[in-house]
Amino acid sequence: MPVLPSGDAIDSEWLSAHLNIGVEALDIEPLGVPQGFVSNTMRLKPRGASDALPDSLILKIDSENPVGRELALHLNSFGREVGFYRSLAPQLASLVPHAYATGNGSSDAGRWLLLEDLSAMAVGNQVRGVNAKDCSRVLDAIARVHARFWTSSALLNHDWLPRHQFWFKGSSETLSAFYRSFLDDYELRVEPEALKAIALVIEHSQAIDAAIAQRPATLVHADLRVENVLFARNVSQRDVVLLDWGTPTRSMAAMDLAFLIGGSVPMPARRGQLRELCALWHQSLRTHGVKDYTLSDAWADVQLAALRCLSSVLFLHNWQMDPNITSRAMLLDDEWIERCCALVVELDALEVLESLG
Repeated sequence: MPVLPSGDAIDSEWLSAHLNIGVEALDIEPLGVPQGFVSNTMRLKPRGASDALPDSLILKIDSENPVGRELALHLNSFGREVGFYRSLAPQLASLVPHAYATGNGSSDAGRWLLLEDLSAMAVGNQVRGVNAKDCSRVLDAIARVHARFWTSSALLNHDWLPRHQFWFKGSSETLSAFYRSFLDDYELRVEPEALKAIALVIEHSQAIDAAIAQRPATLVHADLRVENVLFARNVSQRDVVLLDWGTPTRSMAAMDLAFLIGGSVPMPARRGQLRELCALWHQSLRTHGVKDYTLSDAWADVQLAALRCLSSVLFLHNWQMDPNITSRAMLLDDEWIERCCALVVELDALEVLESLG
């Protein structure tokens, strides 16, 4: 039986109290992959007399991994996800799971969420990646999120929603230290232009952040990768559902596009299609109400975002140094690093640095 850090047991009595529905018995099934690094998920199957009782739910609680748990606390992941589901998710009902109940997001007894079980849908495979067609489905979905909150003052009213906060941001000193060890493993595996881009990102990290802060802001997922996406298996299901809202931020929309394509679309699957994917995302923004944002603006923002996302490869390689890393995590990180490095070359992203001075 799972137990919260507070010592509260996840049992039928606990579930009854938070659903406000009588639960007579409870079966709990651990979920394997996908298993979040900063959280732990499981399926609850309650039994009781009420017709209002869901057949199953997904429970999200603290990770059993101490490193992941510490990172979640550092990022306030539960506070941000609880805030998202309480305040913003109702406006995105078709795109995200329904939340039956949440904790307060901060205390040992309150870092949990009870979410709709959508396991009948297909979850993305990060190692395999997605093709351009499926990527475009995700981009259409996230564009609807971006459009809904485009330059919205409503996002300023939430103390749980930070500005421009990404797990892969770091000081030039930190990134420089990571780069030296990164070269030991990847100097011969990525393009020289990508290595040059990483060095320039380290040097101009502050200027890149300043440029991002000047762009139109909206709600950004900030961890938009294919394993955080569900796809319909049949016409009765929603086409795409976006999961894992533990790191939302108020920032430049194109960050999600660069993060998704750079990490989740293999190079052969996206070759020659980057401008088309950007145009599809931009058109979806326009369809859902975004004005005064040109396609050339969108392309320049994607280039800028790809540079910022490039620092993620340094953090991931540094995490690869952990002797306790799993083989699957190592493979995930390795795929991400090569794809993300290749993206800045494919986008000619270095040209945006000239405009930063």
